[in-house]
Amino acid sequence: MSDYPFPLADPGDPGRPPEPTTRWEEVAIRARRAVALAARPRRLAVVDSHFPWRLSGFRYHEAEEVLRRLPDTLFFSLYRLTDPFPAPVHALADFPTVAPGAGVTDVLMTFLNFSVGVLGVAANHPVPGARSDISLWSVLERWDIRAHATLYRGGGLFPDTTPDVLLALGRRCTTVFTSVPEVVGVLPDAVATVVPVPGDFYAWKARPDDGPDDLRLVFVGDDRPRKGLMTLLDAMADLGPGFSLDVVGPHERHGARLAALGAVAHGWLVPAELREVLWGADVVVAPATSDRPEDGYGDTGMVDGFPTTAARVAMLSGCCLVGSNPTGEQSPIRPDEHYVAVPERDTEALVDALRWLQGHPDERRAIARRGADAVRGWCDVAPVVAAKLTRMGLLADAGVGR
Repeated sequence: MSDYPFPLADPGDPGRPPEPTTRWEEVAIRARRAVALAARPRRLAVVDSHFPWRLSGFRYHEAEEVLRRLPDTLFFSLYRLTDPFPAPVHALADFPTVAPGAGVTDVLMTFLNFSVGVLGVAANHPVPGARSDISLWSVLERWDIRAHATLYRGGGLFPDTTPDVLLALGRRCTTVFTSVPEVVGVLPDAVATVVPVPGDFYAWKARPDDGPDDLRLVFVGDDRPRKGLMTLLDAMADLGPGFSLDVVGPHERHGARLAALGAVAHGWLVPAELREVLWGADVVVAPATSDRPEDGYGDTGMVDGFPTTAARVAMLSGCCLVGSNPTGEQSPIRPDEHYVAVPERDTEALVDALRWLQGHPDERRAIARRGADAVRGWCDVAPVVAAKLTRMGLLADAGVGR
């Protein structure tokens, strides 16, 4: 079973790679493109493997913000999905005819494995999860369409990713956006960005001063060891009464242990459902770590950015973060001021931190408030998207700093 429940229209669909155009189609495309470019000199297309997919979180919300700012943006997906979206989503198979004829001048994509496929790099530089049959490179070259890629941790980008892959991708991109320092080390011209979160959607909700006696904890993440669920479950066994736990994600294999601890297992939740769970919690626990060989998962050395996207939206919603920052990643989110820091895989330290938060509700609420404000000012989707579109030359004035 997949960790991620894609809302596929056809579970057996292998995807719809680009289809080549005929000579006569190119003649028609050229005529339509001339008319389109005369009407507007720049137009964006967003391409993705699975879209629209609400559980993808930041990708879905970023696309919504792109559409709000640039209403003529076109969207393309390799797979046909059933989640709603306020604009048509075309098949990637149709990109070679639809996008050039509509006057598309720029294309934006996310993650290394999808980007190397779209840019025709995958054939010579294998990347985990990449497909060499989805290349749009000949189309982008033929019609002078600029490519822009956003690289975050994961999505084929691992600690052992070779510089050759990044250099090959960089040569085919007008802009590379990234939140990963190692990428900047290889591509000095890469533009710093952050994973965006929708501050308006995950709005702050104050917790009542006379709330439940139990400290309400929440964990959100998939079933990879680096998310830290095992550390949290070990801590729950030592905490005893006075703590409740909600677990969001595909953690069926831990069902017996979760039940023994009295935890509520939700599985994956769509954003509106997740928001309700977060509003009912006091503390989001994210004891992140790096995947190790003994974990048996296979992503050895892989570590998520800090804080994770799940932790950020929980903080926006009013939860106090207790978490680990195993890489020491620099961010505006500072320990003691915006969150409570614990060392990775340290059950005892996590127990101590949670007991302290239980006994200091005023301090906990103050940390949560400062943390939410810091996250909103740092990575709210509106200014992040505005900054990216401005850097791409598609938005004359972002109107707000990132």
